[in-house]
Amino acid sequence: MKGTALGLAALLFFGALTLWVEERWAWGLFQLGVFLLAGWRLVKARWRQVPVPFWPLAAACCWPFLQVLLRRSMAPARTWNTALDWFTFLVVFALAAEVFSDQGARRWFLRAVALFGMLVAAEATVQNYSSGGKIFWLFASGYSEGVMGPFVNRGQYSAWIELLLPVALYLAFSDQRRRVLWGSAAAVLFGSLVAGASRAGFVLAGGELLAVVAVAGVRKFVSRKMLVAAAVQIAVLAGIAATVAGWQGLQSRLETQSSEALRVDAVRASAQMVREHPWFGTGLGTWPTVYPAYAGLDTGLFLNQAHNDWAQWAAEGGLPFLLLLAVFSLLCCKKAIPSIYGLGAVAFLLHGLVDYPMQQRPVLAAWFFVMAGAAAAWSSDRT
Repeated sequence: MKGTALGLAALLFFGALTLWVEERWAWGLFQLGVFLLAGWRLVKARWRQVPVPFWPLAAACCWPFLQVLLRRSMAPARTWNTALDWFTFLVVFALAAEVFSDQGARRWFLRAVALFGMLVAAEATVQNYSSGGKIFWLFASGYSEGVMGPFVNRGQYSAWIELLLPVALYLAFSDQRRRVLWGSAAAVLFGSLVAGASRAGFVLAGGELLAVVAVAGVRKFVSRKMLVAAAVQIAVLAGIAATVAGWQGLQSRLETQSSEALRVDAVRASAQMVREHPWFGTGLGTWPTVYPAYAGLDTGLFLNQAHNDWAQWAAEGGLPFLLLLAVFSLLCCKKAIPSIYGLGAVAFLLHGLVDYPMQQRPVLAAWFFVMAGAAAAWSSDRT
């Protein structure tokens, strides 16, 4: 089990560090690694019963293949590529749910991703103020601000931090001997999110801090005295980290009264696409191609995504696809919330209501499905 967990962690780390690469090769290598790992797992051991959320996700992953087969996609090549991406997500989810049903493998993996996240977050914070927009101080990103580590989009970076923050908090509550380490990891993650200046990310991360404490208290995960002590320690560390990282960028963005006209028009256009193509949508992966025909604004800018994952899924996949993903999400939340470490998957889905963490960077979506699979593997009789 731990060998497979190590392989999956290595793939995720590779994917995160190469997330800025626009060419297909980085994602292609990740896909190849996932398929080889899943095949090796099938050969080495018989898979247990798959979790319930697997079935609506499997149906959703079949949907783009059906769109291409029935010629319902307005850009079949894009839909075909997206179909392969969704099949990868399905394999990743199933692999994570299987491997992390073993408590030892799951604990090892959670520790590994928390440490990796802390290191990347620390690097990203320093890079944000000193690299002039260069990734790792070496590679030109094409942007002068908002570049956090290997992420060139602050919204996507904050969604990734949202996935990992509850993991670090969970470890801080459950691993008393290393509470300072995991508390520090949570603080660094939160501080880097503040430095990234994502408004939605800041709100959701703050909600995660409260939700973790609330769920831990309801579950009686630790004694009340220990819960209060850990919560105070984490709050102090997070405050210090956020102060060191700097509030100026976030404060400026919170005070900016931007029109958000493009985002509003993107959602309006998506709704129009749903009205005209309610059952099969325009084809997964086609939104950037189809949007100009529905645009209500002519700004001369290219809008690559709908800035709302749920609206884009409805437009591209139709109402059946949206329903399948809604059912999958609800079933995942049933275990993600009490697991505590899975609360990041819930925040990630909520982030999709105001941004596009699931689009454009498939590796980031793969991170979500791994964490959702780990949450699906949680059982109330195991911590």
